[in-house]
Amino acid sequence: MVCQICGAKSGFYPLCKNCFNLKDEGKITKCEDCGIWKKDAKPLCYECWLKSNKEKQKASDDYKISDIEAEEKNFRSKFRAKYRTDDGHEVRSKAEQIIDNWLYNKKIVHAYERRVPIEEELYCDFFIPIGKKVWIEYWGLDEKKYLKRKELKKELYKKYNKNLIDLTDKDIENLDDILPLKLRPYLPSNFSFD
Repeated sequence: MVCQICGAKSGFYPLCKNCFNLKDEGKITKCEDCGIWKKDAKPLCYECWLKSNKEKQKASDDYKISDIEAEEKNFRSKFRAKYRTDDGHEVRSKAEQIIDNWLYNKKIVHAYERRVPIEEELYCDFFIPIGKKVWIEYWGLDEKKYLKRKELKKELYKKYNKNLIDLTDKDIENLDDILPLKLRPYLPSNFSFD
């Protein structure tokens, strides 16, 4: 396993020895909401703070749902998570199951359907918090409405300068060749896919 903060090897622990020492000094803490490790003493990680802030906004009378929020809500209710992965995640498609199992078997720390830390309410397919944070989107449908959602999401990733990896059905066929090439620029330089 690698450290969730710096990406160094950490054995079976979420933090390496150096980051564990920083935890003891109060410089690294766990988010009180989601439990992810972070580099500050604030009670919530940025993502959970955004979520909390968004909930307060939604409670106000003048809140208007955005196009992307409506699309996300419709998609998530239309396609239920029904495939179980090796690490226990429940995902929405066989291709997402293959991606999740690949990440798990390569010992890459990842989260499924994590909220992207931006003002709009947007969820990625996969999030990798080590190295340079990266979001992975698997684009599996060719329906007109889905393609519109895809473009909206890609615009938001670009607007907020988020590292995005796009995967398609063609990539899934050669995942062992494609994904290491796409991930390499974002993972720590000492990371090994072995």
